[in-house]
Amino acid sequence: MAGGSLLTACGFKPLYGNASTTPSGNGTVDANLAAISIKSPFWERDAAPYGEFSQAGKAKFDARTGQILHNALRDGLNPYGQPSAPVYTLAIELSERINRTITADEGDARREDLTLKANFLLSGPKGEELLKEQTRSIVAYTVLQDPYQDLVARNDARDRTARQVAELIKLRLSAYFAAHG
Repeated sequence: MAGGSLLTACGFKPLYGNASTTPSGNGTVDANLAAISIKSPFWERDAAPYGEFSQAGKAKFDARTGQILHNALRDGLNPYGQPSAPVYTLAIELSERINRTITADEGDARREDLTLKANFLLSGPKGEELLKEQTRSIVAYTVLQDPYQDLVARNDARDRTARQVAELIKLRLSAYFAAHG
């Protein structure tokens, strides 16, 4: 009880407190999150998660990772889908890097780190920039030198990084709306 009064004295406010039900102005964090339209994530042109490029020189990428990130954000911000009248827009740019962290004597990878980086921009109703930040997630996985098992491990790492990045973006957006209404 005494701890609660000390927290309120220093300006602490619960992240999901109710102030209003309108999606703009001094509305609740949840209402503001639900008013965000999420653009489909896109990849940086120089990112090549598979280490290969198309004939046009543009990077090939795993579109599934962007889809997982988009769906995790949509479910986290508004489980009922995209808002019919969005107030805010969230744009995301993704890049992925795979680093060998442990190699065998023959030079074959035994352990890899998959890093998914997301630059995101929250825009207001008039297109003004409200929040521009970057977040990333790193997941390590074992390379067994078996094509199928290695593919499954890498895809699982992509899935985990996408979900972690979505959670980090949601947390940052929540903090923004808690501070700025």
